[in-house]
Amino acid sequence: MLDPLAAPDALSAAVEPLEDLLQDNTFQPFIELLHVVPATGTTAGRDRMQVLAQAVFDAGGWGSGYQVGGPVRPFASPRAWRDIFRGQVTEGYMRPARRYGHTAPDRHAPDDIRRAGELADGIADLVEAHLGPVRGCGDVGGPHTSYIWWRNLLLVTDDWATVLHLAVSD
Repeated sequence: MLDPLAAPDALSAAVEPLEDLLQDNTFQPFIELLHVVPATGTTAGRDRMQVLAQAVFDAGGWGSGYQVGGPVRPFASPRAWRDIFRGQVTEGYMRPARRYGHTAPDRHAPDDIRRAGELADGIADLVEAHLGPVRGCGDVGGPHTSYIWWRNLLLVTDDWATVLHLAVSD
């Protein structure tokens, strides 16, 4: 396993080609991994995910000082975050053509969509290479200043927790 604490920096470098593919003249995508914190020592249950999400935000960065106001909504499958991430960059809101509604032409060729999916899969593999297999994940409310769309996904492995932040800004 690679160094878990180096995961945010490794992800920053790895997402550049994907962000370039998704970017257009009006909108800027953001894909980042927040601080990595130890997951060991927290009790099991729904509240555990909220405690871990709060620990990630408390670790610093742009979410520093934010208070997680409610429970993290866990997903049934630990692989759900991969599907959500891939879906957002291939057919979801992060895909630029989707932002303009159904009347705008699709500005991405099928090869671009395929490439975005491949890059997303590679990024997900990189995250798990650093942290270990994700054993639990869920949606976290969180700071979203100036974003027109955002989503925060808590990722929890046997030993580590972090938040994968997806956003679009104008």
